Amino acid sequence: MESATSILFEIGKYTVKPIKRQVSYLFHLNTIFNDLRKAKEELVSIQAIVQERVERARMNTEVTEIIVQEWLTNVNQVVADVHTLENKIEENKKSRNYRFPKWIGRYKLSKEATQKTTTIRKLHLEGNFTQVAHRAPTPGIEIFMSSDFEMFESRKMTFQRIMEALCDNNSYSIGVCGMGGVGKTTLVKEVHKKAKESNLFNDIVMTTVSLTPDIRRIQGEIADQLNLKLDEESSSARANRICLRIKSVEKILIILDDVWKDVELEVIGIPFHDDHKGCKILLTTRNDHVCNLMDCGRKIPLNFLSDKESLALIKKIACIIDDYPPLNDVVMKVVKECKGLPIAIVTVGKALARKPLNDWKWSYVRLKRKTKFCFLLCSLFPEDYDISIEELARYVMGLDEFGTITCLEEARNEVRVIINNLKDSYLLLESNRETHVKMHDMVCDVALWIVSKGENEFMLRVCTRLEKNENFDSMTAISLMTSNPEHLPNKIACPRLKILLLGRNELDFSEVSDTLFAEVNVLKVLSLRLKFLSSQSLNLFSNLRSLYLAGCNFTNIYSLGKLKRLEVLSFYHCRMDALPNELGELKNLRLLDLMRCDQQNPIQPGLLQRLSVLEELYIVKDSFKDWDDEERQAKRCNVKLSELSSLSRLIVLSLHLSLTRVPIGFVFPNLQRYDISINSFYGYHIFTGHQIPEYPYSRILRIINLDASSPNAFKLLFRSVEYLLIDSCGMEYLIDIAGGNHAVMFSNLVKLSLQNLSCLRTICQGPTHQLTFSNLIVLDLNYCRLLTELLSPVVAQSLGKLENLKLSNCDALKQIISKEDRTLLHSQNQHICLPKLRILEIVGCNQLEYIFPMTVARGFPQLETLRMSKLPQLKQVIGHEDEGEVVDGNDVILSKLRWLILEDLPNFGTLYRGTCSSMWPSLEVLKVVNCPEMKSSFAADLEANMQALGKKLKVLHVEGRLCDIALLLLTQGLLNLEDLGINNCEELEELFKPAGFLSQGNYQDELLLSRLTVSRCKRLRKLFTLTIAQSLQKLRFLNIDSCDELEHLITQDDQILPEAHLQHTFFPRLVDVSVNECNKMTCLFPVTIADGLLRLRRVEVKGASQFVEVFAQKDERDGQIRKDVLLPKLKYLTFTRLPRLVNLCPRNYHFTLPSLCRLDLDVLTCPDITDRFTSALDDVVHVNGEVKLQFLQLVLFLCVKRILQIDEKEELACRAHNDSSSKTLSNENASLYTTIGHYWTGYFCSWNND
Repeated sequence: MESATSILFEIGKYTVKPIKRQVSYLFHLNTIFNDLRKAKEELVSIQAIVQERVERARMNTEVTEIIVQEWLTNVNQVVADVHTLENKIEENKKSRNYRFPKWIGRYKLSKEATQKTTTIRKLHLEGNFTQVAHRAPTPGIEIFMSSDFEMFESRKMTFQRIMEALCDNNSYSIGVCGMGGVGKTTLVKEVHKKAKESNLFNDIVMTTVSLTPDIRRIQGEIADQLNLKLDEESSSARANRICLRIKSVEKILIILDDVWKDVELEVIGIPFHDDHKGCKILLTTRNDHVCNLMDCGRKIPLNFLSDKESLALIKKIACIIDDYPPLNDVVMKVVKECKGLPIAIVTVGKALARKPLNDWKWSYVRLKRKTKFCFLLCSLFPEDYDISIEELARYVMGLDEFGTITCLEEARNEVRVIINNLKDSYLLLESNRETHVKMHDMVCDVALWIVSKGENEFMLRVCTRLEKNENFDSMTAISLMTSNPEHLPNKIACPRLKILLLGRNELDFSEVSDTLFAEVNVLKVLSLRLKFLSSQSLNLFSNLRSLYLAGCNFTNIYSLGKLKRLEVLSFYHCRMDALPNELGELKNLRLLDLMRCDQQNPIQPGLLQRLSVLEELYIVKDSFKDWDDEERQAKRCNVKLSELSSLSRLIVLSLHLSLTRVPIGFVFPNLQRYDISINSFYGYHIFTGHQIPEYPYSRILRIINLDASSPNAFKLLFRSVEYLLIDSCGMEYLIDIAGGNHAVMFSNLVKLSLQNLSCLRTICQGPTHQLTFSNLIVLDLNYCRLLTELLSPVVAQSLGKLENLKLSNCDALKQIISKEDRTLLHSQNQHICLPKLRILEIVGCNQLEYIFPMTVARGFPQLETLRMSKLPQLKQVIGHEDEGEVVDGNDVILSKLRWLILEDLPNFGTLYRGTCSSMWPSLEVLKVVNCPEMKSSFAADLEANMQALGKKLKVLHVEGRLCDIALLLLTQGLLNLEDLGINNCEELEELFKPAGFLSQGNYQDELLLSRLTVSRCKRLRKLFTLTIAQSLQKLRFLNIDSCDELEHLITQDDQILPEAHLQHTFFPRLVDVSVNECNKMTCLFPVTIADGLLRLRRVEVKGASQFVEVFAQKDERDGQIRKDVLLPKLKYLTFTRLPRLVNLCPRNYHFTLPSLCRLDLDVLTCPDITDRFTSALDDVVHVNGEVKLQFLQLVLFLCVKRILQIDEKEELACRAHNDSSSKTLSNENASLYTTIGHYWTGYFCSWNND
């Protein structure tokens, strides 16, 4: 009896709980629903945090981790599913059936809600990312390739000699020598390009050494191109890090341009000769002797161009025709003056392109006086230096060579015009940064030669180094930006010196002697980059007008008050205790720059107010977060914001503050340029993520996390603002112009971004005729959940310059252009046109049924991108059922449309309401996914565009009924198709048909397809025929999911492809293969093609019940001979739910996997695996096909922890087959990867916790 009771008790224990759970689904819907809603809200909060981290990383040019992208995608999907489920639950609550609830529906909803809650909680745990992104690889030198390179006969021979030397395994160092300007840099850039195209090296790095090598800069440039982060401070530690990185590359080319003397490669971190035989050095130099010093095995001279070549080059550059003899005679004289130097020919040719004969008398003398002055000033900077235009302008202001100027802004604008003229004349070059320029070293040599003569009208005589016993009496300008500290004397006697530039960065000079400046009494401009600077040094500069201090540390700077003539004062990246009160004595100060200045104590009250003539103020640093509103100021000794408003001459302001609300009187009526940010992350463009200039060249306003009333304080700036970001503020409207007369708002606005404004109901409160967006280019709204209408028709008509419109997650938005006044426009036969709109993206706006009314039907002549995603109510893009008019008659031609993406639109029918077709002659990307109500008219549009799509289309993702048209396109040939996705095509049996797919384009040798995704094609039997497979030389990603009938990837006709026929290389660029739920598939590839998979990085196979082997061997005789296969790039292997899986490689095959870093193998669902994985001391993983074993054998060696690794301190006891003893491997020697350990725990592995 007791036994029976015990049995019944056990049965009850395992049955009552499930029954109780099932019953709870009926009676606890509200509780389950509340749990779901709470879990969803928590998930959305976590998502917002992760998304913010991702955005920060994106702004820092980092690449989001794939696992983070997948998590965000999953979260979006789950949140959307929960939203749908919530609607169903609400409907169920309201529904009654003869006074009884729908119990079956309630049960299903409760169960589904419980499952969603479980999924959400799992996402909670997964969302705790330690890292969301990694640094993106920097672009190579190819983006800076010269377009002026001509492969003349003299260059062709030199080029071929260099390429031959690079291909010679016994040649480690090649030197290209020739006179300055002969074209060495341009030539090696072409070598860089050709070597990269030919895949001669795994990596290619190019950097400029110059006359005075800056080791840290060179190291930084090499590290950037190798995507290496250098955290070390010392140059030796950085060199060691670079050396390790270079040694990790099998074959690497390092190009050192402009080498002047013997360079110690080990100081930079470049291994050489026996240290790394895969590293080759290609250097350029003006001196043949340098090639000997650098032990160059090959010296290749580059000579001048012949007269014939020079003439041909200048005619091409200057666009000269041959039938004009007078000009040809002059050109020939110019060519002879250029002495066969390509740089001289190109510079002169570009300057004189399409100019009349008289303009060919151009020379330096012809430059205007001020232009000459700026040109000569640029020569003060080192070779290949990024010259800041702003810094240059401040020097010009201090030297007072432009005569009387009304304001600094006037002088700055004149300098910008001059710089542009010099660039147009090719005397200055573009820099990588928009706000900087460069001067070619040969042009710099010419400028220095001019000033060295001492005969120029500015009395400007320059020296760039101090020699012993040299007389400096006549020197008016000295640049010591590249000198070493030990080369400085204790004192320099320069009675005429006007400008002194000392130090390139603060690491060059820790400090200098106070007596150094004892006899420089007339100095007007001083630039110091020192680590330490004493107050006594500043006492000597009574005539100083411009002082630029960078990276300096101050203990006190009270003597600043003695610089009575000072007009420009710049502290950049400086550290100080506090700004001294004596600063207020600088009555002539017109510019104060505290950019990124680290100040320990707040600015004293009244200090800025005393600078009565101040025109420009730059304060950007978190240390100024103590600035706050008036009430809190009463409790603090800090400067009041209202002081700034009292500066009547202030016209330029850069101000970044942390505030909760803006005080009264925060008004700047005279500002011409500004960058004002409240609670904003500094330094990145509010729309593009690109870094903005540190000194504002426009009018930027960022407002984040302020109360509802604070933005009204900026109403005056709304009239002039060009870039406006408002984020997380409690406002109900952007601007209130109701009642009274108001100036036209936002007429200068170029870019507007409204983010996370949960209370925003309308853009404008009041009559919209006073609101115009006539200069708006970008409009971006996100998470404005109460906004129901965006623009009135009157305002929409002003959007003549709008190029980019992005709306996302505006849940209540029903109309982009409101119905107000729309009837009036129609009666007046007026149409709304967006003539410059290029990008239209709408995502997650749940109430939108259409995008634009009929009046905008033909108003998109420039539209390039149309993306509609996650719009559950959307029925068409143009038109609404309430409108009587439809678009009929002529086709709507979207001639510029390149991207058409329609995703997750459950009610979407067609683009236009009516019977017309739309034409897309330029379409390159077409994605139509999860649009179940798509009407036949859209399919008709697709057919009508068939011919154009065949020529242009690069990306095609379709599903369901549109697959038939996609297959028709494939049979006709898609010449440029790179990405193909086919989903849910139930009738599809064969994807590619060679008879049509290859013959149309007549390109049998190679297709452009690089990514293929096929999913839920239940009847698909054939994927690649032999002919197609041989043509897919560029395929990189292959993803097959839920294709029940698919047995093999490669077939020939109706038979499985015999291995004897696989003689060609298949899939040489294949990187990633994923197969999921293909239950009839037995293998992935024939083993005979394995040797060609040199770039394969990841293989994943899941849920294939008949899958036996990854690489199949059909001919048993091949298994009698041992064969070696190398997969050099394979890093990730995943196998799960494969009950018949026997091996990765066939019997007697030996696979070597030198890069493998992760193996996920679920032996519980893959019980028959026979391969043996081993790791030797060289860290290389080997896989051997064995005779069938009862259990998986795992042989671990000392260095296996790179692959099988855990963080815990447990030890693993691994029992080998038929071995009763346990061998314990400590964590120092080997340990299983956590996920593998969990898969294998209890099967043949056990954890020891003692």
